[in-house]
Amino acid sequence: MTEDTGPRILYSRPTESIPPPRVQEWIDRSRAERLARLTKTPEELAAVIKGKAPEQLAMRPDDEEWSPVEVICHLRDVEDLSLLRFRMMIQMDEPMVPSATAPTDRERWGLLEEGAALFDQVRLVDQRQYARNDPILALEAFAQNRGQVLAFLGALTDAQWVRGAIHPAFGRVDFDGFTGILASHDDSHIAQLKVGI
Repeated sequence: MTEDTGPRILYSRPTESIPPPRVQEWIDRSRAERLARLTKTPEELAAVIKGKAPEQLAMRPDDEEWSPVEVICHLRDVEDLSLLRFRMMIQMDEPMVPSATAPTDRERWGLLEEGAALFDQVRLVDQRQYARNDPILALEAFAQNRGQVLAFLGALTDAQWVRGAIHPAFGRVDFDGFTGILASHDDSHIAQLKVGI
């Protein structure tokens, strides 16, 4: 990831295994602050798209940016990925978890075939036809998925919070780290939607 220079959807590959400053800022905040941020995201998204026609929410601001409905669908699908990662972290010791970030050591991550990705967020936009999704239904699905993630996090013991996983860009990340990543991710996309609508 690169340092945040504005509301962009597609991130470049990191040059080092160090979280970008805004991710680190969220990681450094209290767990309660991070969870509060994650809790309020569905309501913030609803406020941003309120009163907007579905056609307006399906329009891309330019060829490189996703439309508002595509952003919401992306957030919905990232929650599925997050829950998968989290379950892996409980069931396995230090698992290597999927990410949209391409790992530098592709073979180590099992990416043997040409064009393979751990979580191909660009491909999902087309394959799952994000632009054709109803924005309200996509937001409801995101809210439901986020609720499930928050319920999972709320059930963790203190001992489980320190369990970690290996992320392709950030290296070892524990549950506090992942909530920081999600909080930063939410901030980025909400800012993007506010500018793009």
